[in-house]
Amino acid sequence: MGKDREGKFHPGKGKPSGANKSEPEIPSDLPVRHPNRNTSKGEDYSKTEATANKSRNATYTEEVTKTQPEELVGDLTKDIFIELASYDQPPCISILLPTHKAGVEVNEQVDMTAFKSALQQAEKMLNEQGTETITTKRMLKPGYDLLREDKFWRSLNEGLAVYIADGFFKFIKLRAPLIQHVRVNTSFYVSPLVPFMVRPEYFYILDIAKKFPRFYRADAIGIEHLQVEELPSGVDDVVHTEEKGDNAVFRTGGKGGVGSANFHGIGAGRPDEKENIALYLEEVDDTIWQSHLNRETVPLLLAGQDFLIPIYRSVSDYKYIWPEALTGNHHQQNDNELYEEAMEVMKPYFEQPLRRALEDYGNKSATELTSTNVGVIIPATYYSRVSQLFVKKGSRIWGTFNEQDNKLDIADQESDKVDDLIDKAVIKTIQNGGEVYFMEADQMPEQGELAAIFRY
Repeated sequence: MGKDREGKFHPGKGKPSGANKSEPEIPSDLPVRHPNRNTSKGEDYSKTEATANKSRNATYTEEVTKTQPEELVGDLTKDIFIELASYDQPPCISILLPTHKAGVEVNEQVDMTAFKSALQQAEKMLNEQGTETITTKRMLKPGYDLLREDKFWRSLNEGLAVYIADGFFKFIKLRAPLIQHVRVNTSFYVSPLVPFMVRPEYFYILDIAKKFPRFYRADAIGIEHLQVEELPSGVDDVVHTEEKGDNAVFRTGGKGGVGSANFHGIGAGRPDEKENIALYLEEVDDTIWQSHLNRETVPLLLAGQDFLIPIYRSVSDYKYIWPEALTGNHHQQNDNELYEEAMEVMKPYFEQPLRRALEDYGNKSATELTSTNVGVIIPATYYSRVSQLFVKKGSRIWGTFNEQDNKLDIADQESDKVDDLIDKAVIKTIQNGGEVYFMEADQMPEQGELAAIFRY
């Protein structure tokens, strides 16, 4: 090996020295890597593994969070009820809770705590039924996410119904309390929603006073304050006094505040207090007649002080004023308090369909068109035979019904392999255009869990 001018060594041409010699022996105690050993371990391996984990976690997160909570707003219609009732991709979770609109329960997050407990109970049920862990987490994650929505828990009503399945999370805020219940089954538990469904019965309330009358529409579920722009705000808004020389002129607004009529101080004389009130209430009546009542045949319930009620009846053009009235000053009440009193008075109106159904049951009780036999009633609901179904509140019958084979099996207890047959009977009756009445045991037409009137 020689040096160049700069003193660097350069190897000679040809093969390296010792190239033709045999390979040296490897000492037996020298550590040797196994040929199958992963030589990519170390920093590069860690990066590869981290990337893989990140990819898996991203996929997992995407699967878990793809379903968002959806509120079913507005009236609970038959279509919404049937949509929930017809969902058949188990497992199906139903959570029913009484909730609070305001008060210490809201401040102390009572409803949020109850919902969290319900989610944990549902998770336990799913695990006991053998549902895969990833499916359980995917189903329940929107619920756990909802726990962090403070605005949601401060905007509830009196009841909350939540329905959860894989890829499905819908809830309904209800205007009355529910009995707390958690169920995991092959379908949703929807019969408790029946009392909240839209019914044809409704009525109007007019809270009359010398100032600021209030007008409402109410039904079996709740009350709505109707804003009528042309509604006069008081007697002085209708009857005006003007001094013109030696004459006093009393001027009234026309219907809906349009036009006028005069009462002169000479001749007819000055209208007294009762006449002024009558003119004012007639204007109120004309205004709500034009805005709403001219196309209605439903009851109008009057609320107000004793002396105002007969005056209004005497000037009103509406033929369907309810015979009983809410007497007293109700302007200090909020809408819900007024509604509660109104519903006590209007109870006979809402009970008319039930009374007719019970009367019909009594007339047909000696025939084959009525029954209390659950073995007959439950199959009949599937085949559109039931026109009216009476259900004892709190009843449960577990089992299965094979519609094709017309085979009914009653089970001793609840499990994920049987259905709530009363819930199914309620659903089928409503789907097929029948009526359902939930009743106390002593109100049932006959003793039993169910009673029915058949179409044929």
